[in-house]
Amino acid sequence: MSRPPRRGTPTARSSALLLSIRPEHTHRIFAGSKHFELRKVIPLADFNRVYLYETGGTGIVGWFDVGQIIKEPIHKLWKTVGTAATSRKRFDAYFASSQQGYAIEIRNPHTFKEPISIRELNGDRLRLQPPQSFLILEPGQPLWTLLEKERQSTLRSNLPRVVLLKKITVKQRATYTRLVTKHIGANYQDIDDSFAEANLRIHDLGFDPSGFFTRKKEVFGIHNSNETCIGFTTLTHKSGGCVKTGPTVIFPKYRSTGYGQATRKAIEEYVLRFKARKLYCTCPETSEDTIRYLLASGMRVEAHLANHYSTSHNELVFGKLLVTDETCVRFANPTQNVACEIADPDSFDRGRLVHDFKEMFERTWPPVSNGFVGELLRQSIEKKATRHQEKPKRLICVGAEGRAFGAVVLLPKRGGAVKGLLLRSTKDPETIRRMVDESLRMVNQLGGRKLYFLHPIADAETILFLKSQGFTAEGLLLAPYVPGQDVAVMSRFV
Repeated sequence: MSRPPRRGTPTARSSALLLSIRPEHTHRIFAGSKHFELRKVIPLADFNRVYLYETGGTGIVGWFDVGQIIKEPIHKLWKTVGTAATSRKRFDAYFASSQQGYAIEIRNPHTFKEPISIRELNGDRLRLQPPQSFLILEPGQPLWTLLEKERQSTLRSNLPRVVLLKKITVKQRATYTRLVTKHIGANYQDIDDSFAEANLRIHDLGFDPSGFFTRKKEVFGIHNSNETCIGFTTLTHKSGGCVKTGPTVIFPKYRSTGYGQATRKAIEEYVLRFKARKLYCTCPETSEDTIRYLLASGMRVEAHLANHYSTSHNELVFGKLLVTDETCVRFANPTQNVACEIADPDSFDRGRLVHDFKEMFERTWPPVSNGFVGELLRQSIEKKATRHQEKPKRLICVGAEGRAFGAVVLLPKRGGAVKGLLLRSTKDPETIRRMVDESLRMVNQLGGRKLYFLHPIADAETILFLKSQGFTAEGLLLAPYVPGQDVAVMSRFV
């Protein structure tokens, strides 16, 4: 149905309207779900902007620009605007005694940083009583001037920020270490200067010599348009085109001013140059400001991890796919039914173990080289590091007749959580149970609090077995390491 044009042509000298409106309606306007404001009566004067006085004493909370103004009989008006204005029940109740009504099209709604209260407005120059319905504001009037000044100030403060990511300099490293240690240490256990220093060391190397899924790290200074460094961020490049962001720390004076969102945008633009498929990050569930800004940037919660890196709070995992054309990967379920016993990894011929481990690993995760497998086995069997900055690893094997048919790689994390990757080329249930039991025993021996497996959901047999053993699904990670292969987080406290 065509809509009649709005009356008059708005100009820079047009009037404004101050409307009284209930809080539930302002919330819908600013959330973008209400596109028309309904009225039984509107003033004859032309107006091109509407300021919103929220009833209940809040004050003037924001404004919107006016598009069309539609005047129609009630039965036609509902067909024109429908639920873009309100529900049918509310519409009928509001216009119950009216023959015709108006719909003001809402464009470009904005909120003020802080509501402007009537108490603040009432001084020597202003005596404002909240309008029962509406109040016309003419250019030049004190209230019109004050609101226009606040509107312009809000628009200036909401201008999109632009930042540039630059590799961290030598002079910035001490500040980075201090800020990251303070920022991360406030929420996580076992954090000292070594955490930031390890990030810088891997950044300098250009690769992670102890990494499992980690390929390299990059540490950046965040610079504004004035070339001023306003904070730091760290990018961890993972196998399969996934990039973990964080820690990201903005200097206090630049927070809540749009630089957080600008940084997220700059990170996306940077990683897309390298054909990254996905971004992800973690944060404590108690960090409300961080959660809000991550959600606003398009990140979505994929997992809720109980007491994961700390005993004092839970952890949220956020993810954002940067591609949309991935197809589902089917898990190749093992066909062999070989019963195996726990075996010392050193009891296998190393060349044979490299071959068997590589075959099992590539059944589940991205392809790897013999060199990668050999170094992994060396770190987990011979080196057996204990310090977190060395990324300690432990290996559990099951085998028969000199061959490995199953393995679990354990990766201890800070705060007592231990990540496990379960690999197998046998479907024997008793063998899987032995691997899981031995994993729980070893986590306890390492002083860990919690064991969590990352495992493809397509391997339903293993997921269901872990559930039967007391493991809880804490989240679903969308294609973290292999395109199209979603991964469950299965956790159990030890």
